[in-house]
Amino acid sequence: MYAAIITFMNNTLKPNKHVIHPKELVKKEEGRFNTFNQKFAVWIGTHVGSMYCFYLFNVIAFLSFKSAIDTHNLVPIINWVSSNWIQLILLPAIMVAQNVAQAASDAKSETDHHTLTYLANLQDEQMVELKTQHEILEFLKKQRSTK
Repeated sequence: MYAAIITFMNNTLKPNKHVIHPKELVKKEEGRFNTFNQKFAVWIGTHVGSMYCFYLFNVIAFLSFKSAIDTHNLVPIINWVSSNWIQLILLPAIMVAQNVAQAASDAKSETDHHTLTYLANLQDEQMVELKTQHEILEFLKKQRSTK
């Protein structure tokens, strides 16, 4: 639904000089090193913050589960739960949740931008119309006073 609205708005909405796109607000430093770091960070975030990585980390964590249980001691089991399972599993799970929340935020930001652009364009049109009406009223007043 949102995609259809955004596509329609992109095709019919002219930009307004008073409305800045959210992507333009975030200025990035350019440079080879910064570009590499950004691309690498996005690659890591995309791959580690996926459900595939979540399932892989689950498998890795459960590979050591048997050795923790075989000790019949509570300390290695607690260590396994806290260091292996919780840390390995929660990292990709939290990243996936952040990616979903970020996508929703980006969609809202894009929709808000289109709405503000539409309203600014509408206001500009109304101001032109009001100026024209004002000129007509002034012209009529002058005509009336000359009679």
